[in-house]
Amino acid sequence: MIFEEMKHPEWKAAFLRKRREAVNSDPMEVESIEAYILTDRFDADLQRLIEGDWYFEPPTLILLPKGKSQKKRKVYRYTDENKILLQYLSFMLMDRYDDRLPDSLYSFRKTYPSWKLFRSIRNNDPHRRKYVIQADISKFGESIDPELLDGKLKQMLSDEPEVYRFIMWLITRNIYYRKGKLEKGFTSVLPGNPTTAFLQNIYLLDIDRFMAENVRICSRYSDDICMICDDAGTAERLMRELRERIAGFRLSLNEEKSGIVPPGEAFDLLGIKFAPDTMDIADNTYAKVCGRMKHRADNICRQVKKGCFTREEGLELMAMHIHDYFYGPGEEDWVSWTDRFFPYITTTERLKRLDHLSQECLRYVATGRRTNAKYRYRYPEIRETGYVPLVRAYYSYLEKRNDHPRNSRM
Repeated sequence: MIFEEMKHPEWKAAFLRKRREAVNSDPMEVESIEAYILTDRFDADLQRLIEGDWYFEPPTLILLPKGKSQKKRKVYRYTDENKILLQYLSFMLMDRYDDRLPDSLYSFRKTYPSWKLFRSIRNNDPHRRKYVIQADISKFGESIDPELLDGKLKQMLSDEPEVYRFIMWLITRNIYYRKGKLEKGFTSVLPGNPTTAFLQNIYLLDIDRFMAENVRICSRYSDDICMICDDAGTAERLMRELRERIAGFRLSLNEEKSGIVPPGEAFDLLGIKFAPDTMDIADNTYAKVCGRMKHRADNICRQVKKGCFTREEGLELMAMHIHDYFYGPGEEDWVSWTDRFFPYITTTERLKRLDHLSQECLRYVATGRRTNAKYRYRYPEIRETGYVPLVRAYYSYLEKRNDHPRNSRM
């Protein structure tokens, strides 16, 4: 029984290890998680759930900006302890039921088998001569129908009836706080609920099976779907059927992000850009990294101006952020940013741009200037911060490629 297993020290240790090794893990957050789940109070809270006392406070609705548009996305935030318990429960669910999920599903899996997909694409369509169906489901999380989910979840969790009943209660009580007031309204699977990723995986398993029955190469990552077809007729037929099946789940496609990519054109998939004869970092992934680096540099410069720390300390923070983001201080089985991309990309075009951006951010923090005056801070000084260029790291990786366990599979 999952709730009982969550009391065991070995599972608590495994969950904490996973949290520590997560990309951009916050040590303060990990400390707060540890301070809760290693106490008798946590075990008592689990016992309440086992006994059917679902004591959780309603979440708080937060409206967050959606990219650079005026649109807002809904996120429901739980109290800190409720959130931690749900994160732990999600960890257990992902571990317990991972082997029941199809190989075409790549979102939030226990293992990350993307190398299998990338190898299949490279081996079967290296010159981009096939047709690619790409589909994005509109407002996936907040549009899932609890009635349709109920039967699928009950079947998957047939050996965990208490967990099944608790999750269904959580997503169907339809109450939340907004601006301090308790309100009623349809919440679906509650974006912001840590178990949502697992529920999304379960909801569209029939779509995964449909894809696998019709094409050799396919994938789904949450609301992003991809199928590779040999000819235009097959692609058009499967696109029509996919729309019909998605509608059967009371969902719809985002037409701006859905369609058929003809041969010869590049397409992005799971962070990789597939173009004729090359694989590079995907457009959206590259843009997010750039935005994140610029935001961190701006934030550090503001803190320096406020006197929170010296410019030298700010420079040290920026250099540490760049290094940790790309290379990461993780354990042996922890996947850093470079681990994620180096085995697959075949060009250094965007690595060069990211190197340039990293150096510009360091110069900006070091001088507080965006003008040409920042170039007074020269490259030899940048190297003294411990900065490691991505291009150099990539070529160093290639030299060791024959010894790299992951590349032996590619």
